[in-house]
Amino acid sequence: MKISVRSLLTGVLLVLVLVTVVFFLKHRRVTSAKPLPVPAGVGHYAAFPKVAGPETAPVKLVVYSDFECPSCRLAQGLLAAIFKDYPGKIQLTYKHFPLTSHHWSIYAHQAAECMQVQGKFWPYHDKLYEKQPEWAASKVPPAEMFAQYARDLGADMNLFSGCLTDVAVTRGIYAEKEEGAKRQVGATPTFFLGDERFVGPREMKEKGVNAIRKVLGIPEIPVPVTPEPAAAVPPAAQKKEILPPSKT
Repeated sequence: MKISVRSLLTGVLLVLVLVTVVFFLKHRRVTSAKPLPVPAGVGHYAAFPKVAGPETAPVKLVVYSDFECPSCRLAQGLLAAIFKDYPGKIQLTYKHFPLTSHHWSIYAHQAAECMQVQGKFWPYHDKLYEKQPEWAASKVPPAEMFAQYARDLGADMNLFSGCLTDVAVTRGIYAEKEEGAKRQVGATPTFFLGDERFVGPREMKEKGVNAIRKVLGIPEIPVPVTPEPAAAVPPAAQKKEILPPSKT
């Protein structure tokens, strides 16, 4: 899957900048935003690592995900169960992979990365998936909804608004997507455990969980075998009913 970052950014950024600037100018006087922190040794903004779970965890999962993707929303319950079933054993790294087929996805990813700058990525991540049916169905760019979610989580709104229109942040998001494309990610969510890849919540549940258990030295869970449906008998092969001759 080859991504043309330049062509993708051109249209997205123009709309993003216009909508966010108009929205925030209407609702408040924006003061100068604080400068965005830059990771040490990096000359430009790079998407901050978004990690949940202890560094000492023996299982290192990576997920490439899209906030507007229904399957990604469905996968949140599975991930919560994995963390609960294997406490202290799982570390999850989230990677941006906004799909171009989802109208508002890039807005959500930009807002989430801006909350990461404030150390609030995971609560905002949960909020975006919880409220996905609300903002994904919007007929207009849901900038106001995203701002309200940020306010509810106690965000610095001056920093948040300035970050939303920062092209460097958007480039950092697409850099993560390019990284995923190089790893042959073509759908979301895609999970990696080392070099093993699991696409979608079903494959993660049926195969990924056992891969986790293998790392932990735990016996695998038997995967239920779905019986093959009975083959239909072609009409030509069916025995024709022989009727007695009619009496006249």
